Amino acid sequence: MKKLTTLILFTLLGTFFGFAQETPAPAKTKKPAVTNSTAETVTGKIGYISDKKITVKAKGAEASTAFLIDAETKVTINDEPKTAKDIMTKSMASVTPKTTDFATAAAIAVTKVAAPTNAPTKAE
Repeated sequence: MKKLTTLILFTLLGTFFGFAQETPAPAKTKKPAVTNSTAETVTGKIGYISDKKITVKAKGAEASTAFLIDAETKVTINDEPKTAKDIMTKSMASVTPKTTDFATAAAIAVTKVAAPTNAPTKAE
């Protein structure tokens, strides 16, 4: 009887641990970007950039802030005039909204450019 009880116990434990190992950890979900709704400049890391939209995540913020980019948006990288196509993700930027339309960027000033992914290594 003792052997049968031990066998059943090990079978139940084996089944339990088998299911526990098969269950994957929940995936970390990204929070969608929130459209800007204030007149304040947002400074942070660029998460997404296209010719029509930019998202910036301020330090300590839960979600990124999204801005539309139009033909009037002024873009500078290290104080030099550029276009939105010149901006790289993971760079640090300050985005100032238009005074009449907070959802659209009036100016994007990139201050710290992210290192390119194919940067050469340092020769010794």
